[in-house]
Amino acid sequence: MNIGKTHRGKIKIGLDFDGVVAYNPLRIVRGPITYVKRRIFGARKTKFYVPKSPVMKALFWIPHQFSFLPERGMEYLRKLVESGDVEVYIVSGRYGYLDDELIHWLTKHGYHTLFKEIIVNREDEQPHLFKERQLKNLKLDYFIEDNFDIVEHLSVQHQGCKILWIYNILDKHSSYERKYPDLLTALMSIHP
Repeated sequence: MNIGKTHRGKIKIGLDFDGVVAYNPLRIVRGPITYVKRRIFGARKTKFYVPKSPVMKALFWIPHQFSFLPERGMEYLRKLVESGDVEVYIVSGRYGYLDDELIHWLTKHGYHTLFKEIIVNREDEQPHLFKERQLKNLKLDYFIEDNFDIVEHLSVQHQGCKILWIYNILDKHSSYERKYPDLLTALMSIHP
């Protein structure tokens, strides 16, 4: 599905970081966690736990350490940016205390110059609400996300921006229209 170039010239694309720019194998547990939250605990509203204590921050820090490899498609993203056809932003729901690690990762892998802006959830807002506000401010054409709770929220709240979902193997059979196995196939659907 080629969703194409906008009337404004450059295509404005926003990317989440963990699971989209940086591959994180632990994202496979999101489906089962969502299932338990919804089916067993009856949670229907999107709400994320925000760690406050040093102990909880340390526990939340651990899964982010698995985002150590670039996602398949980062070199294709580099070509798109260098072609001048796209303008790319990171809009990460990572909490503020993880900000330095994100910048370090981008610099280490040589991707820090690809992005027009790197926006991180420094005030520790609910990630879906933070991203909703940023998408409105940036007037993005596309946003690529790997957390389906956030995808669902943004798809309802953001009619002007197409929300693309990077699914994992456990979510493969979901009926969401704009789902892709990795960043490369998502980007190729926007700009082949």
